[in-house]
Amino acid sequence: MSAKTLSARTHTASAKTSNGLKTFSLHASNAESAPMIAKLRDERPHTRSFAASPTALPNLDPETAATRFLHQALDSKSVPSFTAPKASGVESDFKSLGTETVPLTDTKVVKFRQDYAGIPVYGSLVTVELDDNNELVSLNSSLGQPDKISPVAKIAPEDVLNTIKKVHGYKADVRGVVPKLYFYFDKAKSKWRLVFIAEDVSVQRKEKKASKESRPAPFYMDFVVDAHTGALVEMLPRTPSFAAVTETAKDGKGKDRQIQVEQNGSSKLLKDAQSNVETFDFRFDDPQVNESSLPGKEIANPPKPWPPAAVSAHANAVAVSDFLRTVLQRNNINNKGGPMNSSINCVVAEDSTDGKTWVNAFWNGSQMVYGQTRDGHGQLLSLSVDLDVVGHEMFHGVTDSTARLEYANQSGALNESYSDIFGTIIANFDNPDIGSWNWNVGEGLDGGKPFRSMEDPPKFGQPDNMKNFRKLPNTRAGDNGGVHTNSGIHNKAAFLVLTSKDSAGSFVFTAKEVAAVFYVCLTQHLSRTSQFSDSRRGALLAARSLFRKLPQAQQDARIGAITKAFDAVGIKG
Repeated sequence: MSAKTLSARTHTASAKTSNGLKTFSLHASNAESAPMIAKLRDERPHTRSFAASPTALPNLDPETAATRFLHQALDSKSVPSFTAPKASGVESDFKSLGTETVPLTDTKVVKFRQDYAGIPVYGSLVTVELDDNNELVSLNSSLGQPDKISPVAKIAPEDVLNTIKKVHGYKADVRGVVPKLYFYFDKAKSKWRLVFIAEDVSVQRKEKKASKESRPAPFYMDFVVDAHTGALVEMLPRTPSFAAVTETAKDGKGKDRQIQVEQNGSSKLLKDAQSNVETFDFRFDDPQVNESSLPGKEIANPPKPWPPAAVSAHANAVAVSDFLRTVLQRNNINNKGGPMNSSINCVVAEDSTDGKTWVNAFWNGSQMVYGQTRDGHGQLLSLSVDLDVVGHEMFHGVTDSTARLEYANQSGALNESYSDIFGTIIANFDNPDIGSWNWNVGEGLDGGKPFRSMEDPPKFGQPDNMKNFRKLPNTRAGDNGGVHTNSGIHNKAAFLVLTSKDSAGSFVFTAKEVAAVFYVCLTQHLSRTSQFSDSRRGALLAARSLFRKLPQAQQDARIGAITKAFDAVGIKG
């Protein structure tokens, strides 16, 4: 079998996706791509990447080893589909983004960003995965070719800030913001641009009152400005919206919860130092207008009992922290043990009819913010009462600190879907019978009905197959290009993975295994502009790494189940 035939059968290369990037992947445990890796191993002593140094591979640091594998694969005729694109005759450079040890797969991952003339290619990513001996486990890439685009900006960063300040409908705080140059693929125009991107700009809406159908504006946005013309190219939302001492206290659903609090003199604070979780009361203030006042007032007891809403937010945040630490081996949202704080009783005034209700919750980049609805008796019910909602929103924080998926169009739908996946897994994790799981998201919070269903997306107006993918405008009215709408397609694929059974009628995966697959995919194989097809490819790569030491039949069953699930919803490789 020729090398070209081999690469075609393994689907290691594909046409350009809608984000302008060409993809490629291979994995050592894949029977079809393993010969490529074997050829690379045989060629190693004679390549310029390795021949220059006699140091044995196990003695190299992972970044050096990964760099050599990357350049060897780019140079090798044994991997003809993997090449470094040239733009205007300029070769691609690859800048290391660092090494991460992934406990779930027992591998090390080195990530690289693609540059031209020292300017990053937005959304580009090369992932090189190594085992304990620095041998190549997998290679995954998304590369761009911004050809015939001058790398010289014609406007200054200050011009970018002035453009942002004039954006209609928003008031932007650009203090301390430093725009950076990128090559950026403009999906609307299907062309590459040289742009300045100003990240994490704090914004407020200028409208006096929003319609009931509109979604709250994000607190942070990335602004993309053409570096040649000064025109605003895109506005990318960064803040996704929704939608010591141990004590027993009732939560917002009247359920007894075990919470850990901190003794502070004669009173106790709603703070769990071990998990680095604390809950605050924002006292129906506006987290958008008065963001600087977050997180609000510390909640103490005595003199008053623990508020049920605060108990829900606190206990559910700890549950998410425990899941991250024990199941995913991640040290809280930022993987550094950082705080996971929450504020209850928040109200965006322009989206509330009575100054109390505000049916929303989100991770604002540093903490959780919870609104509230009313139950069947007219009493306020915090959105923190549902563990799946808390898990969903907090997992946006994980996404934002890893893949940083754009919150718009297909990337935004992936962003939402990954939060739904993990919110659902976290909420059901204590139930070993996957067949009896609750697949609804936010059940009982929206007038008694759920927000979404992973099992049956069309039940709540979402498509569940790519043939019904909805092309919506990247506006508030268009749900940022359908981020909450089209997420149902990827959700359905995840549901099918979770519930897949073998010929004997047994579940192929445990919940922990599926969580590991999607977590490794998200954190190691996806980048800002990743599409559904990238998630399929990343999930398969993650599974091959996670299960590579199992008997071949068990590996094949898991790979087959993932492939079948994505095929069923029309997400192709």
